[in-house]
Amino acid sequence: MSVTGFGNWEMKAGDPTVFALSLAFSPNPDGLDDRATADERESWGSFTLWAGSENLCAHFEQEEIIQSAHWYMLPLMEWLAGNWDPLLHEERLPLQNAGVSAAESLSRTQLAPLSLKHVDDFEWFATWSDWWSRHSVRAAREGGLFPDIYMRRYRDRLEISTGAETLPGIPSEFSFLAPNRIYHADLPSSADVMFQVLTAAAQELRRRLPESTRVTALADRVASLTSPARETSRMVWLAGIGERYTQVSRAVKESLSTTSERVREGIIGTGQHSPLVVVGSAYARLLYGAVSPATHLADVVSLTARIIDNYVADASPWLARMDLPLGIDEVRQLPPGEQGSRLGEKACELLGGDSGEWIDIESITQNLDISISDIQLSDHELRAVSVFGPTQRPHIFCNTATRWARSSWAKRFTLAHELCHLLLDREHGGELAIASGPWAPRAIEQRANAFAAAFLMPTWLLRDTLAASITSAENPETIRSASEQLHVSPSSLIDRLYNLGEISPDERDYLRSTWQPERRQ
Repeated sequence: MSVTGFGNWEMKAGDPTVFALSLAFSPNPDGLDDRATADERESWGSFTLWAGSENLCAHFEQEEIIQSAHWYMLPLMEWLAGNWDPLLHEERLPLQNAGVSAAESLSRTQLAPLSLKHVDDFEWFATWSDWWSRHSVRAAREGGLFPDIYMRRYRDRLEISTGAETLPGIPSEFSFLAPNRIYHADLPSSADVMFQVLTAAAQELRRRLPESTRVTALADRVASLTSPARETSRMVWLAGIGERYTQVSRAVKESLSTTSERVREGIIGTGQHSPLVVVGSAYARLLYGAVSPATHLADVVSLTARIIDNYVADASPWLARMDLPLGIDEVRQLPPGEQGSRLGEKACELLGGDSGEWIDIESITQNLDISISDIQLSDHELRAVSVFGPTQRPHIFCNTATRWARSSWAKRFTLAHELCHLLLDREHGGELAIASGPWAPRAIEQRANAFAAAFLMPTWLLRDTLAASITSAENPETIRSASEQLHVSPSSLIDRLYNLGEISPDERDYLRSTWQPERRQ
């Protein structure tokens, strides 16, 4: 903390290269003429948020760059304290999973799609607005010019994303300098950073306004953030199933009641959470409802039983076998699709996929000792669930209720997609528990889809296959024969050729129009 003179106060915590927050109080430029309440007038100041070495509050104003957002800080502090649990625990987006970040998805879903004829526009916007009010920093601006920043849970991390939405009445020369960004930071340390700043700022306001009931209530609310009694509320937000949490939690605990303490700890964790945030295990988050909104209680019971049966005391042999030198750091800055395409080909090469006329994904998963079994789940859009980790052998549970389950080609794509998750998407504790479907993290799914296409259709196979054809790549007969040789669907092959620049957008549209998706996929 640094004090810079009478009326000036500032608190900064964290590492700007990862996540940091600063909050300052300074003399109100309007003094007693300010129409705000006395409490708000005294809280005039600024805040600055950094993520990944970038200042997300920096903006251009009156021909100069200003580093912080200036306004009344009391509403912002009340918003942080009041929405603490959803900010750090709620991952599922409202309405649709329409973007790779909260900022992108909320921008795309603000208005109900015109194609949904029977959607109540008012109900749609109310749902959108409720989520926005819990996660958008602008929900606390009360007239101030705040950056378009969202914070939410993202698996075991904190996602900080920015949009580029304009504000009503914003001057034309005013603009924030970091739109359309996505950063992920360590969750417990980020929570600690915000708590340090919020606690110090609340104490300073209380010192300045000892008679203010509003400031006293804020200080009490901030102090309550470390209460163990908040864990259940946090788990409800984490599960994303609202009132069903108690029922689902009871079912999970009953299923685990006959197992050993070691197995229970391996699946749901030890319960030793940060006092500010529930960390939990990836398996617990899966079971407690983060699969999809369509999850039924029977699904939870079935998945719990499968994960119990899949438990091993030590999965290090599998972990070593699947620790491939893919060079992930070399592609980390690329878009998810490009990452998946490059890593898919590399994985195919390392796993011996360069020795035949088509990629035998079943044999490759068998050689890696990956278990594959069927499961019937209520969400027909959910293709598969994969688990892996220090106490879980790699296992792919394919949902037999999906329309893709009827096609052998689609199942091959699903296995390659899940292989990507098993190889690349384990969390910091080495755990993987992910349900591949519309509500899975969008960037992760985009990467896995591109990985699967590149794995099953690497460039060396495509080159040889197309060279052997007597017709060109944009010919439907070429697509038919090549897809049969490669054991992939025509639509997957068409998309792969388009992404590689082998066919034009018009040629892709023409070829896709010649194939009915339900024929093969």
